[in-house]
Amino acid sequence: MELNKRQKKSLNLQGLFTENTHCGYIIVTNAEEVRNMKRRKKSIRRKRRRTLIGLMVMSFMVIGVVCVSVMGNPDTLTTSSESVFGTAGESDSAETGGRIKIRDSEELDDAMLEPINDYFQTYFQAMANLESTDITTLFADPSSENAWINQSAMDYLIQLRQSQSNDLQMIDYQCGLTVTSVDTESAEVEVLLLEDHIVNFAFIPDVDSSSSGIAHTFYLTETADGYVITEHYKEEDSFLMLVEAIADSDDDPQDISDELLSDALSVIEELSWEKDDFNSGDWESWEAEADNDYDAAAAVDYAMTWTDLIEVVRNDEYGIYDGYGGNCNNYISQCLFAGGIPMDSEGDNNSQWKWYGEDVNQDESESGRSPAWTGVEEFYSYASENEGYGLAAIVDDNVFSGSIGDVLQYGHNGEWLHSVIITDVIKDSDGNMADYLINSNTTDRINYPASAYGYSELRLIKVLGWNDGE
Repeated sequence: MELNKRQKKSLNLQGLFTENTHCGYIIVTNAEEVRNMKRRKKSIRRKRRRTLIGLMVMSFMVIGVVCVSVMGNPDTLTTSSESVFGTAGESDSAETGGRIKIRDSEELDDAMLEPINDYFQTYFQAMANLESTDITTLFADPSSENAWINQSAMDYLIQLRQSQSNDLQMIDYQCGLTVTSVDTESAEVEVLLLEDHIVNFAFIPDVDSSSSGIAHTFYLTETADGYVITEHYKEEDSFLMLVEAIADSDDDPQDISDELLSDALSVIEELSWEKDDFNSGDWESWEAEADNDYDAAAAVDYAMTWTDLIEVVRNDEYGIYDGYGGNCNNYISQCLFAGGIPMDSEGDNNSQWKWYGEDVNQDESESGRSPAWTGVEEFYSYASENEGYGLAAIVDDNVFSGSIGDVLQYGHNGEWLHSVIITDVIKDSDGNMADYLINSNTTDRINYPASAYGYSELRLIKVLGWNDGE
């Protein structure tokens, strides 16, 4: 399926890039990287069709909108470290009516804001109840492909969460919107904004799970009855996955959506069996040691420092890769380094894990960076294959046998797309493993349930520590 001009708007990247999945397009600087790029040719084609890379943070204005909904309060589960949980501060925004609070607005008037607010109210209420509702009625043409994609992406995530063993309904949520750009010069009004939210899932009601930096683009047109949405794009896992799958295929979009859901539900069922095996004691975990311990608490402390409830925060000492596919594995590598895992410049390019600068460097020297620092699959390869000096890890253990400070990776259809760090392990009243809480970059999340993600495939990297080498 060919993308329209609007979808292609932000894909004119200059230079040569190779994709390290959703978490890092990396500039190609050597022959080895070119070979890696060729091996991932299919993935590159998919990413060049992405509709939303252009949703970069712009700093023209700041507008905040907060919508709040409260439901019932169920029983709680237990976590291993309550101290890691933060609470959202109260906004000093001026309330201008109903459930909408506006901090400041000069470019976006109330008439333009109304359909955007209606969209988020409808979406969050559906996600809170895990009950689908017709969101296409908010669009100028409810039968348009873009309206259908918005509906299908929402329904996909609802059905994924319904299929999990944990109750992923929301008993409370707060959604904040920061408008970064408004363009009224064309026939349609273009609004770029960043979403942040804090939610309380039913199975862990006392835990504030937050996300920030979720980029949206709305196109609005004025009618006799006010402004309506013509198109809406979102930079988040399940939405992007559906858009890319449709762009990559000539099949009927509904068939594509159905296949995505069917595959995801099968994976969730398999993971459920794996969790049952772990909790029943039928799984024998690997036993291994490292010469030096991993300070998991320090790694998680760093993970908390470099995420925020509202703003996107980055440690620019290690480069920032949000504009090149995602900052997730760069963030994970920083966390492990903060936990005492040393950079490793020994061996060939595939067995190094380092960041001393932006450019790829294959020399066994403390300069440049290795693909394993920023790439999801490259980091997994390093963790599984490294011998001698550096990281000691286990990658073949039960995915539910992880601990605080370990790394989870998400994927779809065999393509591994996203790395996160475990900040806590949730257990039920019988002491059984129920879920993980995780932190991540791109999308930025704090204490978010691993089971609430839009990606279904999951694998674990258990960080043991590091070895001195020979």
